[in-house]
Amino acid sequence: MAREFIPGVFWIQECGANLNDLAAAMLMGSHDWYRQGREIHIPQNAYLFVGKKTLLFDTLSPASSNQILTELSDILGDRPLDYLVVSHTDTPHAGNTFKILRAYPRATLVGPRYGDAHELYHLEDAFKVGEGDSIDLGSFTLKFHEATFLDAPISVWMTEANTGMLLPVDWIGMPHMDGECLKCVDELDTQVDADRLLQFHGRVFFWLQYVNAPKTIAEIGRINRQFNPNIIAPSHGLVIRQDASRYMDLMKDVVQSISDRGRVGVVG
Repeated sequence: MAREFIPGVFWIQECGANLNDLAAAMLMGSHDWYRQGREIHIPQNAYLFVGKKTLLFDTLSPASSNQILTELSDILGDRPLDYLVVSHTDTPHAGNTFKILRAYPRATLVGPRYGDAHELYHLEDAFKVGEGDSIDLGSFTLKFHEATFLDAPISVWMTEANTGMLLPVDWIGMPHMDGECLKCVDELDTQVDADRLLQFHGRVFFWLQYVNAPKTIAEIGRINRQFNPNIIAPSHGLVIRQDASRYMDLMKDVVQSISDRGRVGVVG
């Protein structure tokens, strides 16, 4: 079931396969957030904004086609979906684009104006957005931003002006355990520390081992000041709705750790 974690904003989550190899890796070190024997999930998230108009940010993967269409139908009822925003063209983010557009043929497809066209999802036909562009839903104002940290050349971040929400797509992802699905970080019995963030970014953003760490850490500070988020809604983690800027700062430790030790999850 989707969760309305703030009024008018629905969190739709696909938890995906259990990552038992990651759980096994947790037993080989000291990880304060992991509880032995628990299954680990890396979620795919989509976010539905319902104001005077409606907007869906990302689509989940094709494994959850029925789920997201059912969730949209249950939440929207007879209302239309006005906008479908695809942050980038990776399957967990864009995999249900066609099915959603067939169910809601009047929806405007919105895609990044950065990078080359991607024929698989027909983003060349989309309404293109980037830094400085916005969509007004009435009670929500969605603003678009060039993605600072990304895992695909065509990517866009989004903020919501009235709630101070940042949707940084793959950035600030994290694993969670069974029983923690659709829980906000402040509702967890376990902590979200730099190690927990590292277990995601050290695998997905493994290229951070090649970056200039001081420059990258300074950039994290800059975007933290720029966005100053009240809420962080990542695509592959749990929603952060308290002390959001502190978790942005934790990413500095993650970058330094990946720079010092290299990528995570490599054997030998």
